[in-house]
This record gives sequence, C-alpha cells and structure tokens, in this order.
Amino acid sequence: LESSLVALLLDADEPTRAERRQRLRDALAAFDTATIATTHQFCQLVLRSLGVAGDTDPGVTLVDNLDELVVEVVDDLYLQRFGQLPGRPPFNRDDALTLAYRAIGDPQARLIEPEADPASPAAERVSFAHACRREIEHRKRRLGILSYDDLLSRLADALERPDAPARQRMRDRWRLVLVDEFQDTDPVQWQVIDRAFTGHATVVLIGDPKQAIYAFRGGDVVTYLTAARTATTRATLGTNWRSDEALVERLQVVLQGAALGDDDIV
Repeated sequence: LESSLVALLLDADEPTRAERRQRLRDALAAFDTATIATTHQFCQLVLRSLGVAGDTDPGVTLVDNLDELVVEVVDDLYLQRFGQLPGRPPFNRDDALTLAYRAIGDPQARLIEPEADPASPAAERVSFAHACRREIEHRKRRLGILSYDDLLSRLADALERPDAPARQRMRDRWRLVLVDEFQDTDPVQWQVIDRAFTGHATVVLIGDPKQAIYAFRGGDVVTYLTAARTATTRATLGTNWRSDEALVERLQVVLQGAALGDDDIV
C-alpha cells in the first residue's frame, strides 16, 4: 500500500511533484497544530474561548457523571410524592431510579404524555421523569456544576442565531472539520457541527451505520442518515480490511440485502 501511494504521488511532471513534496512537508510540520478531541472536549474548548459570547460561567465545575446527584434527587422526590400514600406506590424506588437515569442520561429524549388516565401508572412515570429533569437542573445551578451534555446544549444555544458571534469565531479558527465515528453522534452534537460549519468549512463525516450501538447513550443513527443525505460527496471503502474474504462471503449469504432498521442501512 505504501509503495503504491508513493508511485501515485510521483506519477506527475516535475513541477507537480515539487508541489506535492512541499504540501507533504507542510502537512507533517503542521500536524501537531490540529485540534484533536472528543466532541465534549471540543465543546468545552470552544465555550472557554468564546467568553461572554458563550454565556458560560467560568466558575462552574465540570463533572464526569451525575449519578450521585440523580440518586439524591430520586430519593427526595420519591419520598415527597409517595411517602404518605396509604397504599402501594405506582412503581417502586428501583424503577424510579432506572426511569430517572434514562430521562436525565438522554436529555434529548422526548417524554411522551400517555393518552390514558392521568392517574395511571404510565402518567405517573412521565410526571416523575419531568420532575426529575427539573430538579436536577435546579440542583446543578445551585451547586455550580455542569455535565458533558450541558456543554453540548450550551454551545448549541450559543450558535442558534444565524448572526451569533460564536459561529463566526469557530469558522475563523477551523476551516476543515473531520468527525470520526459519526454514526454515534446524537442530534445536539450534529446541531453544533451543522450550525457552526455547514456551508463555511470543509466537513468530513466518517461513520458506518451498521456499527451504531450507542442508542442507550443518545447516539442516533437517524441523525447520521439525515446528515449523510445532505453530503455533496459520498465515498465508501471498497475493501474490508477487518475480516477474511471467506467469512464476509458466507455472512452475505445470510444477510445480503437485509435492511438493518432502515432502507439506507443494507
């Protein structure tokens, strides 16, 4: 592979070869100046650089997870709502904790109100989930802490207006944006990238929807598919370097033509 690449680069007249040599030197020399980060690290970097344009309090503390705070909120709300009931609560405390983790851990998920009796167990669950979301936000503000999801939401808000200063600052700093493992991007992550760079920078999205496994964490393959349909150029690797040809052929006997949840994932 290396020799074929070198041969391709040398297959030109001398002025073109000289230009390619110079571009390679420049690329190697500038490689360490690239911003390489997770999406959350990138959002934190941008928000810190925006100052007042990012509407972020520099005194807040970024926390890895909110598990202890979620447990505290659930215990308080569960006791407040159901501690004085004469009968059994509509769901037990363990179910309440699981519900809160899911509602808070995926803040973009919509809590759909059931059409049944508002006093039904389903309606009670939705009401409890809403209460947990409200209370966790209240306590985060009081404690001066932020989660990684908060970084995303705050940057998305800072980029909302077409004339937002945050948009111009990001475009001035980054002209080429490459997002790896894009199939695991959630809607807010794509919102940040789209608002800041679409139409103003070269955006390269790398992903495989068949490897989308993080729905439980907010990853949304529909976001990937929507973004992919807007691409001006699409390229697919023609050779699988991870599996033996014989294995791939036999899997294709079973799976070829199967749509994995969407007609665009075949």
